[in-house]
Amino acid sequence: MTDTVALGLRAAFYEQLHCRYQRHEFDNWLVWGGNATIDIDGRVYGPTLARAYIEPGVTTILARVRCELFVADIDHTQVRPGDVDARLWADADGTESYVAMHLLVDAVGAPVMADDNLVFESDAFEIRRTGAFNYTVEFSADSHVEAGRKKWISLNDLAKNDDGLVVVSPRWVREGLVVAEVCTRKVGARVEGGCFRSGTFAALTGRLEEIPADVIYLLPFFRPGFKDLHTGADVRKGTLGSVYAVHDFFQIDPELVSPLAEVDLAALVAQEFVRPGEVEDLAALAEGTVVEAEAALGREALLQLVGRAELRGLTRRAHALGKKVIFDLVLMQTSRDCPLIAEHPEWYALDENGMPRIHQIAWLVYSDVALFDLVYNRPLQEYLLEVAPYWIDQCELDGVRIDASQTIDRPFLKQLKNYIQAGDPQALVLGETLCPLQEARDIPVDMIYALLVDYHRDVEHAEPLIDFIEETNRAFAPTTVALAYFENHDSPRATAVWRERFAELLRRDEAARVHWDSALTMALLKNLQAAVIDCSIGSAVGCNMARGLELGSEWGEETRTDFENETLLDFALAEQLPHAALVRAYGQLLDLQRAWPEIVEGEVYFHRNHGVGGDPDDRVLVYVRYTATGALLFLHNFDPVAVRSAHPDFAYLPQSPAHNVNVFDTYTALELAADSTVDADGLLPLQTQVWRLY
Repeated sequence: MTDTVALGLRAAFYEQLHCRYQRHEFDNWLVWGGNATIDIDGRVYGPTLARAYIEPGVTTILARVRCELFVADIDHTQVRPGDVDARLWADADGTESYVAMHLLVDAVGAPVMADDNLVFESDAFEIRRTGAFNYTVEFSADSHVEAGRKKWISLNDLAKNDDGLVVVSPRWVREGLVVAEVCTRKVGARVEGGCFRSGTFAALTGRLEEIPADVIYLLPFFRPGFKDLHTGADVRKGTLGSVYAVHDFFQIDPELVSPLAEVDLAALVAQEFVRPGEVEDLAALAEGTVVEAEAALGREALLQLVGRAELRGLTRRAHALGKKVIFDLVLMQTSRDCPLIAEHPEWYALDENGMPRIHQIAWLVYSDVALFDLVYNRPLQEYLLEVAPYWIDQCELDGVRIDASQTIDRPFLKQLKNYIQAGDPQALVLGETLCPLQEARDIPVDMIYALLVDYHRDVEHAEPLIDFIEETNRAFAPTTVALAYFENHDSPRATAVWRERFAELLRRDEAARVHWDSALTMALLKNLQAAVIDCSIGSAVGCNMARGLELGSEWGEETRTDFENETLLDFALAEQLPHAALVRAYGQLLDLQRAWPEIVEGEVYFHRNHGVGGDPDDRVLVYVRYTATGALLFLHNFDPVAVRSAHPDFAYLPQSPAHNVNVFDTYTALELAADSTVDADGLLPLQTQVWRLY
């Protein structure tokens, strides 16, 4: 007689789960639990990270969790409901709670097996809020029913499992966004009398309508620091200092505020950019002069008051234009003269001399900052948790971009996202993820980064790019959104790189000179081609892309933003040909994204075009974004000299193409010669075309 028969199934489960092994010491050849999955509105995710999107306060999602249990000494075919209990633990509502789970059985009550494992499924439960939450499954064969007495053993105790993670984001994040990175310091900047005059919030506000984007992402606007607190040495990067060397997280950089002599206090009060409570007497502020306000409040307090008011003016103007504004949240470091170094030395990682360490990531050395000791440092984390909600509340901002989010421990990131979205459920939490794909899979943010910069700038064949996109789709949870861009503040201007490269090509290649007389025209075509790829190469059921641009990308700026030095962007180029044509093309591309839902909602099919009937040199990138009701064909010729052909087969489409209509052509968009827009043999050099198939 076996132990199972002698003891009964529940007693046998009790012996194996609660008596024979210590937690974390189970022999997983004999007792094992795992393979947890979560079904969210019909899509199944593994435990690493699942994604969902809701309209906070309007829609909810339904979820169910499944997992498996194996116990070698028990005949699983004889198990029935009640022989072992299971429950789901989750914190989806902001507090820990439990959901009932049941043994999965067939019509006659016999277990539905997964290989040799029992399968348990939870009741459906609602997720009503944005944020990030964890879940796990617990088992028990203990017959106690009193709260606190019944023994439970979790999946993490049974075997090597982690809690499941679900990231719930506002639905607007999935709408095919265009995100423009802006360094306020450079907008309206000028050199007067040999001195650099910083750009301001007010100058940026005046340019918001010109920026072809849905989201304006501001580089850090906090008061920066320049010195080392202990040595007194000036350690700033460049002549201006880095915007990431934060001296005070709760103060605005005074250089981003309009000169006080030019400020109209009455207008700021009248437009309600100054809030009640910021000063004792709003009427007196509006009726008085700047000199009187400075005497009453002090210069620094007045600068901060005006700075907050002008930042509110920026966000409200953006909102009136249908745009959102997010800001760069620095969590890893401060300037080396930040007062926190003296007030809370225990918040910093120290070097061998007992001084705050500098920050270094790979070959990047940030010698002007002091590195926080952030992991498990609860007082420091509680301090930093307040930064984003403060600015979102004070200045009506719409979310954050978290600098170097891959370096921050996941529990704190989860807490931060929840804290931000508890205050503003519609807020965006964008995480910078400049790391290998596998290291970014579990980062609990609403949007990550797509590592496409080098591919855009340097890859001249289709297959490596296709391989990378398909690897991205495999790596990340379905419906992930990633920011795709071809230049940002960490990289050289791609247009400058391309122009130099094409100038060298024209110098040495006679065939290139037959078609081109301007390396600049070639670089602008490449710029626009990369922008089209960024918005269209994703997948609705894989990883979709939000197109990113750095202010100036839209007119082909070649000067680096270089926020540490006194470089100036040439805004006047936007009104001069051929740059003005690129500006108009960016507007047309934004219209294209909004007109064709397939770009956001469609699946992607890549045509590996170097095979039979295609381009033998793999210089044409071809793919289709399609739904049941619409399909768009994207064709990109990477070759700067030769005409290239593509002959895709559309047998996989839900319906046969009824007609082919050209809806976007980069030659036409850049106002090149009309007779160059169509070629019977295929795509012209560096040409991108988009065709509507049905």
